[in-house]
Formats: sequence, structure tokens, C-alpha cells
Amino acid sequence: MEAALRDQPGLRVLRTQGVEVESTIAYGALQRLGRPLIEYVDELPPAQQTALRIAAGVQQGPPPQPALVGLGFLNLLARAGMDQPTACVVDDAQHADAESLLALGFVARRIAAERACVVIAARSDETVQSGLAGVARLELGGLDRDAGSALLRGAARGLLDPTVAADYVSYTAGNPLALRELAIEWSAAELTSTAIAHSPIPIGRRLEQIYARRLRELPEASRRWLLIAAVESSGDVAAVNAAAEALGVPLDASGDAERIDFVHVRDTIRFRHPLIRSAVYAAAIGADRRSVHRALSDHARARNQLEVAAYHAAASVDRPDDDVAAELVAAADAAGARGGMLSRAHLLARASGLSTAVADRSERSVGAAEAALSAGAAQLALQQLDRVDDSTLNDVSRGRKLIVEAMAGLFLSDPEGLRGGLAKLIQAADLMSELAPEHARRTLLLALNSATVTEEQAVGADVRELAVRMRAASEGEDLTSVLLRAVSSFILDDYGDAAPLLREAVVALRGAAGEELPDFGFYVTVPCVALWDWDAAAELLRRAVRESRDAGALRDVDACLWILSAVEMSRMNPRAAAEYVDQSAELRRALGAIDEQAVNAGLLAWQGTPPAIVEQITHAVHEGGWGGISRMATGAIAINEIASGAYEAAFERLSPLVRHPFLQASFHHIPEYIEAAARSGNRSSAQWGLAKLESYAEASGSGAARGLRDRSRALLAEDEDAERHYLSAIDALVGAHRGDGARARLLYGEWLRRVRRRADARVQLQKAYDTFVDLGAVTFAERARREIQATGIDVISGAKPQDTLTSQEREVALLAARGATNGEIAASMFISANTVDYHLRKVFRKLEINSRRQLTDHFTDLSS
Repeated sequence: MEAALRDQPGLRVLRTQGVEVESTIAYGALQRLGRPLIEYVDELPPAQQTALRIAAGVQQGPPPQPALVGLGFLNLLARAGMDQPTACVVDDAQHADAESLLALGFVARRIAAERACVVIAARSDETVQSGLAGVARLELGGLDRDAGSALLRGAARGLLDPTVAADYVSYTAGNPLALRELAIEWSAAELTSTAIAHSPIPIGRRLEQIYARRLRELPEASRRWLLIAAVESSGDVAAVNAAAEALGVPLDASGDAERIDFVHVRDTIRFRHPLIRSAVYAAAIGADRRSVHRALSDHARARNQLEVAAYHAAASVDRPDDDVAAELVAAADAAGARGGMLSRAHLLARASGLSTAVADRSERSVGAAEAALSAGAAQLALQQLDRVDDSTLNDVSRGRKLIVEAMAGLFLSDPEGLRGGLAKLIQAADLMSELAPEHARRTLLLALNSATVTEEQAVGADVRELAVRMRAASEGEDLTSVLLRAVSSFILDDYGDAAPLLREAVVALRGAAGEELPDFGFYVTVPCVALWDWDAAAELLRRAVRESRDAGALRDVDACLWILSAVEMSRMNPRAAAEYVDQSAELRRALGAIDEQAVNAGLLAWQGTPPAIVEQITHAVHEGGWGGISRMATGAIAINEIASGAYEAAFERLSPLVRHPFLQASFHHIPEYIEAAARSGNRSSAQWGLAKLESYAEASGSGAARGLRDRSRALLAEDEDAERHYLSAIDALVGAHRGDGARARLLYGEWLRRVRRRADARVQLQKAYDTFVDLGAVTFAERARREIQATGIDVISGAKPQDTLTSQEREVALLAARGATNGEIAASMFISANTVDYHLRKVFRKLEINSRRQLTDHFTDLSS
């Protein structure tokens, strides 16, 4: 790190290091790192100011989302960099708190155009790997043979043969610190005799044993002082002195340890090598270690450092202790209040282990599991549940435990967990219905989400059982009640009876307060799509995305973007669906989560991926328990089979979806089913489908449903009536349902060609072709092209050229075209304003424009 920072004139360097004793103080390392930048905090957007202050524990408020803390720190660095280039340097990051690592990982992934950088050094560690996933890294290897030999020979006392030195380089894998320590601890003669005798090389445990032997040569007072310094771990001289005084250790006892170069004492205390600290700690008996921890705990408590006090208190006991457990719970509550859910999980887990009563242990383990799950650490959450004795829990806590189990299955994409989630959530709601009815109602909504994820693959319960519970819990006029009533009616009742309740739910969702809507973002699609109202679904999901972005809840944003892509696929706009998927992928990169839980196979079908590959992916998704996604993909494959004229295959594929619909993923495929049936000679099935569609269109009042109904009527009508139905369908669908409108034009154009009205057919087919190309519906575009050629002319390429913008550049450009400021764009996309400006300059250059007005005109032209 020193080499990286050398010869950088004018660089402001902010330094901190991970400290083991502070590893559960949420955002502790970030707070130390950012303290010199306090003067800039007031210049940040209000939400980011608040997030940073709550994370630092200097302001009360709702716990901030980690991404919002990370964005605030990113913009803090960006602002500091405007005055002076700034580097954040973190050493021993393996000992830093998890929340600081997450925030620094976010910053490192989003830094682009700022005059700032982040440099982090750490040993290999699971928490580091998780928090810094996706961050560019340099894995440090050992010195080569020549350099390692030169180091060892130069440091050794006496002359060391180059061949012997080279052997040690090989033994140590060129680790320079190990080589230096060998030279300090052994003379050239000792190194040579050890090598000749092929004795074990003194690194790792052997080197630690050498330190332990030298430790025994020190006076008792020095050994005790070294133990205090080793236990304290942060290098705080005042804390070490206070504990030494409390334990009767002379303050000058460090002298002998300094003389043999075990430690350096200046403003802080630093061990020459980590293994020395390990040797000191390991050499002490348990009682001595505990007494030091107790003294340090008392000192931290007197300074109101409650988290540090709890850490030492936990290490000061060798058996369960309810007082210490209570301290850990208080520290966990403090961490949670700052948004430190991982720290809260670890503290509650430790409190559980120190609780004397089985009931307390179980309750605290459930709390630890909930905290871990909320931080996205599903595996850790399940590990905590393994320590729970169900017999000691009340019904509410048993329900909470079941919720964690069910949601962990979703987070981990575990097939068995996914399929069993619905049953567990229904059971949880039943358990909580009397003692915590509001919690039970929200659990039923979680169960609804589980049902839409797994669809018919759920085991142990079915959607009708869920609907019965939802109806029983739906008394009241709040938004939750309205939603429960509507969805339960949709599942249990005739569609005509359910439609008014579904409309009431959509109206209520549209009227929800801004901060309330994100809580219901996962549930808007069922009532909207049940009413064949994709416009409402898209509008509400976009609102949920905006509100979740503002709150920094990027995982919710990611999920809503994925659902938006499904909505756009459902109304045949694969290009818009792909843009939402790209935005989702960009957010996952910001969070360091690169992998998708389940591939959107339906979108691949729309984008022209060979059907055999799409079917393989769909099968894998289905086997993974993602029933909803696999049904969507099956529908997309069938629609593209219709586009290519494989009507019999599409009919066979769509029949189980339409004959056995499930919530929202398949019943709206009735229009495709009618087309496939009509064109494959299954006219009676087509007539059955049309009767169903007629009833949906009548009861829902949906313009889209009426347009699809009229398109389907035209397919089955006599020639004198077909044209009227086609024109009615086109009129109803060409707006928000441009894809379905283009399909109506395609069918109308084919009909016109068959009745020998070729000039009229060309007009409709050309419009259909242009729309398909614009929407990215490649299979339908190819069919329209063939139909145009069949009329005797070539296709007129009216498609507008696609720009060369990256997904992030395009999103910046779209927001700017809609009038958003750089600051608003930055907050929306979780980047800094500097990066927005950087992207806009690239956009202007690529599009050969020089103003925002031209940018607006560009995107208006593309959408026209």
C-alpha cells in the first residue's frame, strides 16, 4: 500500500485499519475513515446525509439501507475529491465490521469519474470476499527465487549460502514477512544447519512457538503487559494503560518487550508480527485472558463504549452469563438501529450462546436469524435456526422461524426450499393469527409471493388454501385488507364476482402513499394482470422502483425491475423487457451480486435464441423450483412458435397453461391459444378459448382484453366480419400494447393478401414489421418480412438505427432526456454526479449532439 501511495503529490490519504475488538461495531471502520470529511456532509442530498449520520450513531431515525450509506460515502469522496484528490486506505480489512466492508465494496464498484480511490488490504476471509465481491483485486504472491534470496541473505546475521537461501524461499513460497522473521529469529549458521538436517522450517505454528519461547524469557510484568496489549488489539494506549493499572501491572512493563522488538509503543501499540500477538494470547492461561478482558470491558463501559464493553465482557466469561448476554443484546440493538444487521446477527448469536435459559437461547437465535436474513445472509440465518429448540418458543416466534426458513429457501434458490415455502408461510400465518394478527396478514402476502414464484410446484399446500386464509384475514379497509380480499376472490370466486374487488385493489394501490407502495411492490401484478391491465402494473412497479431507490433498498429495486421485464414481455415488448433486465444487472453489479437466481428464458425466446437452447434452460429453471418463470418461458416459446408458423406445437404447449391457469403467469395466453388452435385445425378448442376471453373482456372492462378479444374474433369470423374485428383490435391495441397491435396488423395484412387486396396488405404488414423491429420481436419481424415479400415487393427498412450506448449510458441519457438533473440521476442510479457528467459527455459524443434538448429529441424520435 505504501508503494501504491508513494510519489503522489497533493494526495489526501484517509487511513484506518480493521480492529478485531471493534469488528461488530456497525460502520465503525467507515466512521473512522470518514471523520476528516465531516465538513462535506452538509453538501450531500438530505437522504444520504441522514443515512450517514444514523450509521455513525449521531442521529436517530429508521435504520438506513447499506446501499444508501455506500452512496452517501461515495458522494462524500466525490465532493472531497473536487478540493483535493483523496485516497481511502484500509489495512487488515479482515478485522473490519461487515457493514463497513459492504459500504466500501459499494464505493469501490461505483467509483468511475471521481478524483478518489479506495485501497484495501486483507487476508483471505469469507466476510471480505462477500463484502468486496466484484471489486478489482491484486492477489499478492511471494517473491521470486532471486529477490527472496537477496532479502534473506541481506537480513541474516552472518553469511548465508545462496543455495540455502533459495531453499528457504521455496519453503516459504517467497513470503517476504516470513523470510524477514526467519532472519530476525535465526542466524545464518542456524538456518544452514536446519536446512541441512531437513528440519521443519519455523514458519506458521513453528515460528509462533519460537515467539512463545522468547516470551517466557521476559519478566512476568512484561508478559502480563503484552497480554493486555494483545487482548485489546486496537493499539489504544489509554485502554491498555487503564487495564494495566486495574490489574496491578506497572506502566513501564512494556520496556523489555520493546527492547526485543516484539512491540512498538508510540501513539498506538503495534506488534511487529501478527504471530507474536497470537503467541502472546495462546501462551496465557484462560483465567489470565478472562481477567484482562474483564478489565478492558470495565474501562470501555466507563467510557460509554458499549459495543466494545460487550465484546470484552463476552470473552471474559467461560460459562453462560445472563448479564453478559443482556449486554450483547443491547449492543445488537444499537447495531440494528444503525442499519448493521449482520453485526446484529453475530451479537445476538453470541448472546444466545451465553444465555442460561433454553427459551432465551432459542428466542435470541431466531432474532439472529431474522437479522442475518434481512442482510441477505440466508445461509447464516439457517445456521442460527439450527440452535433453536421449538418447544421453548411461543406461537409468534415459531411463526417467525418458519418465515426465515421459507424466505431463506427463496434467497438461496434451493428447489426444496422454494417448493415448501408456501406451506411454511401459511403455517406461520396460522400460528401468529391470534397473538400478532397484523404480522400474520403480512405473512400471507409473503405466501402470495411464494405462490407466484413456484406456481403449481408448491408442495404441502396449494393456492386455494392460501386464498381461504387471505379471505379470513381480510376484514378492514386498509390496503392490506383490500389486497387480501381481491386476490382471494380472484382465486376462489367466479371472475365476474372477483373483478370489482380487483378494480378496488388497483385503485387502492394507485392511491397508496409514496413510502407505503414499496412494501406492496411484489403484489401489484396479481390484481393488475388479473384485470388485463398491464399499464397499471407497469405504472405501479415503476413507482415502487422510484420509492425503493430513494430509500436505498436496491434488492427491492432489483426484484421490481425483474417483474417489470416480465410485464413488458407479457405485452410483447421484448426490447423494454431487456432494458429492465440490463438495469437489474447493473444494480446487482453495484451490490456485488453478479449471478442471477433464475435466467429469464422467456426473454431469450423473444430475442431469437434457438428454441432447443431455450427449452433446456426452461427445463432447468423448472427443475429448480421456479414454476412462475418456467411457465412464462413456456408461453414465450409458444408465442414464437406461432410467429414461425408451428401452430400445432404451440397449441400443445399452450394447452396445459390455459386449461390449468395459475394466478398471473398463464391465463392471459388465451389469445395465443385461440390463434394456435384456429390455425392448427382445433376449432372447437379455439371456440372454447374465445368464450373464455369474451367473459374476461366483459367483466374486466380492459381495453387490452377487448382488443385481444376482437383479434381472436377476427381469426374465427367469416370473411365479411373479419375486417371489422381486425380494425377494432388494431384501434384498441396500437397504443400501450404496440406489440399485440402489430400482431393484429400482421394477421389483418395476411387476411388482406388472401382476399387479393395486396396494396392494403402491404400497408398493414409494413407497419407491423416496423413495430416488431422497434420492439425487438425478431421472429415476428421475420414473419412480417416474408409476408411483405409474398405481396410482390421488398421490405422498406423504416427501422431507426440503434445507438451504441451501453446500458448505463442509455439509462443516464433517458433520465436526462426526461428532464432529471445530474444530482437526481445520480441518486436514482446510485452513482455520483461526477459519473453522471462523465456518461453524458460520452453520450453526447456517441450521438453527435451537444445539448439536452437534442437528447430529448433523439429519444422522442426513437419512440415515435
